[in-house]
Amino acid sequence: MSIETAELRARLLKLLEEDTEFRYAVAGLIGLGEILRRLERHEEELKKIWEEIARLREDMNRGFERYDQQIAKLWNEIAKLREDMVKGFERHDMELAKLREDLNRPREDFNRAIQLFEKLGG
Repeated sequence: MSIETAELRARLLKLLEEDTEFRYAVAGLIGLGEILRRLERHEEELKKIWEEIARLREDMNRGFERYDQQIAKLWNEIAKLREDMVKGFERHDMELAKLREDLNRPREDFNRAIQLFEKLGG
C-alpha cells in the first residue's frame, strides 16, 4: 500500500469521525439508508402487531369474563337443583316413614288379637 493511499484512508476516517454530513452521505452510498428505512418499517409493523396483541388480549379477557359469568350461573343452578333434590328426598323419606307406620299398624293389631285370643283360652 502506498503512502498516498494510507494518507487518503487516514483523511477519510477523520472526515467520517468529524463531519456528520459526510458520514451520512457515505452511509447512504453503502446502503445504510435502505437498512434504516427497513428498520423503521419493521418498527411500525412491530408496533401494529403489539397493538393487535393488546386488542386480542382484551377480547380474550372479555370472553373469559363471559365464561366466568356462565359458569357462576351454572353453579347457582346446580345448587338450586341440589336443594330441590334434598327437599325431594326429605319428602320421600317422610312418605316412606308413613307407609312403614301404616304397614306396622295392622301387624300390631293382629299381634294384639292373637294375645287376646291366647288369654281367652285359645
